[in-house]
Amino acid sequence: MLSIHLSAFIALGTSANAAVPQVTPRSHLQTTFSGLSDVEPFSLQLSPDTAKVCNSTTPGTSGFITSDDGQGGNNSIFFWAFESKHDPKTDPVILWMSGYESPDSPNVPSANLNSSGPGASSVGFGNLMELGPCRIASEGGYTVDNEFGWNANATVLFVDQPVGVGYSRGQRIPAGIRDSSMAMVRFLRQFMTAFPELADLDFYIAGESYGGSWVPALASTILKSESVSNERESLIVQEDRPNLSPNSSRAPKINLKGIMIGNGLVRRSVQNMGFFETVCSGPDSLFNSSQCLEWAPRAMWCEDNLAVCEVDGMKSSTCKEAESKCSGISKVVTEDMHRNPYDFRRECHDQDSCYSEMRYVEEYLNRSDVKTALGVPENQAFVGISLDVLKQWEKVGDLWRASDEYVNHLLQSGIRVLIYVGDQDLYCNAPGMRLLVDRGLSWHGQPIIRLRELVPWYLGTKSAGLWKSYEPLTYAEVAGAGHLVPFDKPEEALTLINSWIHGRLPAL
Repeated sequence: MLSIHLSAFIALGTSANAAVPQVTPRSHLQTTFSGLSDVEPFSLQLSPDTAKVCNSTTPGTSGFITSDDGQGGNNSIFFWAFESKHDPKTDPVILWMSGYESPDSPNVPSANLNSSGPGASSVGFGNLMELGPCRIASEGGYTVDNEFGWNANATVLFVDQPVGVGYSRGQRIPAGIRDSSMAMVRFLRQFMTAFPELADLDFYIAGESYGGSWVPALASTILKSESVSNERESLIVQEDRPNLSPNSSRAPKINLKGIMIGNGLVRRSVQNMGFFETVCSGPDSLFNSSQCLEWAPRAMWCEDNLAVCEVDGMKSSTCKEAESKCSGISKVVTEDMHRNPYDFRRECHDQDSCYSEMRYVEEYLNRSDVKTALGVPENQAFVGISLDVLKQWEKVGDLWRASDEYVNHLLQSGIRVLIYVGDQDLYCNAPGMRLLVDRGLSWHGQPIIRLRELVPWYLGTKSAGLWKSYEPLTYAEVAGAGHLVPFDKPEEALTLINSWIHGRLPAL
């Protein structure tokens, strides 16, 4: 279990409570932290018994970090961290950020082209459905050990963000992805202040679906924030101010080393071109030859015109018209053929039948005994997917805004980037991800990686997919996996990320 940094402990009192407004009164003792530059004063409340909720030898440390939100309000962010089973003192930290995985929703204004979006719980779905050390049972109601949890060789952190998602609450939803990224940087500095043993470790950010935006945006924000902090620290040293104590006033650094984007939406105008190849290539293609001939002109039109969204903006009428026209193939597959858009091998006639595990997770985390064990107020609902967040992003035009500029910035800065994809996904499909890597980014190594051939990578002696790499960018396909790679192929997913972190992919 992670240990709290007791040297920063300040007994709860009137002045501390005033500095750290509470969203919801809680019955458990809280530890309050203050006195660090660049870190908002905050309180930490730990969950009393995670072992009752997560059936694993590493049930983790969870709780709420409550603080001012920097905008005149306050928020209370729920997290769940699982120590590495290998060597938590030296193994890296991985922050996981879930995207919104659900078929088209009539409640969202522009859901006619839905493939991903913000608003899904990482604590719920990323943790208990995919890569945490315990997973919801196939019949629901309890958790089972996940032998391929990602904390095998890393400490894994799940955070319900932005506020309104999962158990996290606040007075205002962030205005969009930039606002949300700044809020996450504040949270991470607070988290590492409370658990300083993690601050010096290598730090990676991973996510899927809308993680194609979440992950590079946050990583880029961290890079810029660290640069500003370093400049300020340098000025303080130059001024030779002996009255400042570096140990007590310096904010913890975030030792960012790389990001992992799984089946992520990064640049729709480029990735959308992969839809036609996905449904029309190979002997077992979803569309027959006559359907492919019928849809070819539309596919070409979209290839030529969908980039209008990057020119005129996501909220423009020209963009919305193009999005509507270019959603045709996915509508045929999901509405006429009743296929699961996140694994087109599977039938899916309604939202609940696509992944029953999502419903089981929501039911489990809304149970009174589970809330008690996690220190969550009885009257506070677990929100698996927040449509309020989704609508806010839609309102400001951030729902499917291209995030390639963040990825380019990271690559140019030497931050390692892994883009991986399950080859049975329709929405964030493998042909589209290949096009993104070969044509959709702009960095100094782009001409080189475009020329690289895809070669097999292996799980033991069995081919598990294809990959290629050049300098900080690696691209990998996972054979037989859909949108949720750690869910569909847990052993392959764990092998992939561990191998990549150590600088290689497994070969024969």
